Amino acid sequence: MSTPILEVKAITMRFGGLTAVDNFNLSINKSDLVGVIGPNGAGKTTIFNMITGIYEPTEGDIHLNGKSISGERPAFITQQGIARTFQNIRLFKDLSVLDNIRLAGHFRADYGLFASIFRTKKYHSEEKRIKEESIEFLKIFGLQDKQELLAKNLPYGEQRRLEIARALATKPDVLLLDEPAAGMNPNETKELTELIRWVRDKFQIAILLIEHDMRLVMDVCEEIYVVDHGELIAQGQPKEIQNDPKVIEAYLGTEQA
Repeated sequence: MSTPILEVKAITMRFGGLTAVDNFNLSINKSDLVGVIGPNGAGKTTIFNMITGIYEPTEGDIHLNGKSISGERPAFITQQGIARTFQNIRLFKDLSVLDNIRLAGHFRADYGLFASIFRTKKYHSEEKRIKEESIEFLKIFGLQDKQELLAKNLPYGEQRRLEIARALATKPDVLLLDEPAAGMNPNETKELTELIRWVRDKFQIAILLIEHDMRLVMDVCEEIYVVDHGELIAQGQPKEIQNDPKVIEAYLGTEQA
């Protein structure tokens, strides 16, 4: 059996006397599409924050490609192959659409401080490569005609697409999506559902998402983890989760059964 690309091992997060996440486990293989759901305050975003290095777990360990990343800085974790988006879109809104992608590409630029100061041949060749790759990402996401617009002037749905494109420009193995449908209307959510599937298939990466929109979760996820009060209460395929009494009681409601 192959090693999971991302493995979360019994992580716990305590803030003083409050246990936000308690003994949570998760395993994701390459190209998996997995969801984490639960009521408000269940600990979902705290789990994301531990995986991405914003918080260091009080207990437990997190492995990416078989290596522990617990306690590492967010920038290091991104370098190792995890990228994320946020519930509240965090674009550089006063930069152009293209420059938002170029900044992500610079994360893997192959030149140092000397080359950037003196504008060496290496610097110019790398900058050319980054710009070309960035334009390709915009073409893939249908944003190439808006590359000179300021990011803040894009419609909301396109801002979300740009944020996902920027995350992918770091060339991750695992993409974490935090409430990607937040603020979207039903038509935008439908387009997002198709986009998430397409991104997974196009880039052959694992996707882990937090989402409150149950239709999106049930339509797009192949495996779902359910947390309540920081604890894992259910795990399974969408149909299993929909019919799980603990899930119905804690989150979905009887009308979803």
